[in-house]
Formats: sequence, C-alpha cells, structure tokens
Amino acid sequence: MFFSRGAVVALAAALITGPAVADTTIKVGTLLPENDWNAGQSDPVNGMYELFKTEVESKSNGEITVDIAYGGSLGNPDERLAQVRQGIIQMTDAGDAQYANVYPDANVFTWPYLFPTEEIAWEVFDGPIGQEIGAGIRDKAGVHVFGYWTSGGFKHYSSNTPIREPGDLAGQKVRVLGPLFALPVETLGGSPTVVPFPELYTSLKTGVVDAQDNAVWVFNIAKFYEVQQYLILSGHIYAWGVLGINAAFFDSLSPEDQAILTGAAETALAWNRQASQELEARSVAFAKEQGVEVIEIDAAAKAAFQEQVRPAASEWLKKNVDDPGLVDRILTEVESLS
Repeated sequence: MFFSRGAVVALAAALITGPAVADTTIKVGTLLPENDWNAGQSDPVNGMYELFKTEVESKSNGEITVDIAYGGSLGNPDERLAQVRQGIIQMTDAGDAQYANVYPDANVFTWPYLFPTEEIAWEVFDGPIGQEIGAGIRDKAGVHVFGYWTSGGFKHYSSNTPIREPGDLAGQKVRVLGPLFALPVETLGGSPTVVPFPELYTSLKTGVVDAQDNAVWVFNIAKFYEVQQYLILSGHIYAWGVLGINAAFFDSLSPEDQAILTGAAETALAWNRQASQELEARSVAFAKEQGVEVIEIDAAAKAAFQEQVRPAASEWLKKNVDDPGLVDRILTEVESLS
C-alpha cells in the first residue's frame, strides 16, 4: 500500500501525540438577566452559577468551561428543565414547582408553614430526607443533585389589607401558582387565582387580585410596592431549587472532574445561602423605604396560621406524593430540629 509523504507525517504525529482531547463545556440556562437588576450585583441564583463557573474553570485549569445563558433565552423553567433531562443543556435554575412536576415527592419541601427557620430548612435539605429526594430526582428525572439552593428565603404575602391573623385572608383574591400554594389561601377563606407573573403587576393594580406571595426581592424588582400597601412577613413557604446537572453527562466525566464539580457546587451553595439571607434583609429595608408597611408575624400568630393550614396540607400531600410515609417523616425531622 502506498502512502504519500504528507500522510506518513500526519500518522507519525498522531502516534506521538495521541488523539486531541476536547475541552468539556457545561451549558447553563437561567431565568434572570445578567447583573442588571441590583446595581451590578448578581442575585443569589445567578451569582451561585457564576461562582460555580469560576470554581470549575479555575480548578480544571480551563479544561472545563461553563457557559451561562441568561434571561430565559433558552425557554421557560419547564422547557429548560426538559432540556437538561434530554442532555441538550447540562444545568438550569428550575425551582420547586418544576421538580415537583417530574418527581412528586419533592412537594414535601413546599409544605406550607413547615420550616420555622431557614437554618432548619437547610438542615433538612442537607440531611437524610434531602438525600432521599435527591436520589429520587436522579432516578426519575435524570438529574444528579449536588444540593438545594434558595432564591431569597421564604415567600411572604403582600396585600392592600393588613394581614395579622388567619382570618384576615378571608375574602381576598390571592395570586398563587400550584395547588400547595392555593391550600393556605383556600383554608383561610381566600380565593386563590392563577395569574402569570408578567401580568401580576397590572392584575394587582386593577384589582383582578388583591394579594400575592413571593420572596421580598421579587416584590421589589417587580415594583409591587407601587400597587401594594402591606408586606406581611408570613414566611409560609420556603423558596427552593435544585443545583443539579444532567446525570448521564456527570457520569461520563472522570472521577477527578466529578470531584471538581462537586466541590464547586458546595462552595456555590454555601455562598447562595448567605447571599440569600443578606438579600432578604436588604429587601425588607428597601420596601420600607418605598412606603410599604411591613407587618411582622410573631411566633404565636404563625402557630395559629400553621394550626389551621397543616391538616389540609398534610392530607393533600399524602394523596399526591408517591411515598405517603415521607410526609410524616419530614414533619418528625423538622420537629426534632426545632
């Protein structure tokens, strides 16, 4: 067989150097725009992915790169999670509702009035039940779970009527998303109403709905302080999401690269939680500066809300999760930490 001189040189070079090793790219899709909502500071979720990127690229000497697509450019949260599951992208900031849709047992983390403090929520997320839910998400959704992030801590109600005790929600039309968010409203005599977020400001302004719930920083960036007189620190549902990656992609990496990603995730999650707490404190102060009356819910009042809502929420969860025993187990764990 005859080989040209050029072919011989190329073959020799390949034998000496071996095949070229392609760099690895992790594509991430997020909801919020890049650094444009708070004087150049990233929110706790985008900032978490940015720190993850810095850690991964540094520790891998640039052999692994992280490409973040901001502003929902890759679709809505459900679409982005579907892309992760299909391996089109590797990571996204899909949150509680999206993961509960694909793995119903994750609904237990969204149980109204379950967590008395953020610190207890974190202990549960990082503990046996968090690991159990993570394993289920990997098995059912194909997402390897590094851990759980938060986007500003607890969700709180806002309204044009003060809410200080359970009866104060009666008769109010409250914007909610999903059945677990509707349960507290229904149980306390309100009318849960589904309104897409882009329409919420106008709906509050025109009276289509009277109240809504979100983390305080969301209340501020959406300028709800222009159309809502009261911010009630009800802390009724904890806002969480999954820092995860397509499981097949993660499994394809070397043990060394897997360790780099896992370490970067731990660093990013620790930052996220601290940044989230700091953000909530700043956000409450900012809302007050805009003329909003902030109503603190003391322990006794919160217990009254919890007492009325918990039975209905427990019943709903036991009918809608795959493992009804999980409902009692998470409650027992929270009570043991309280």
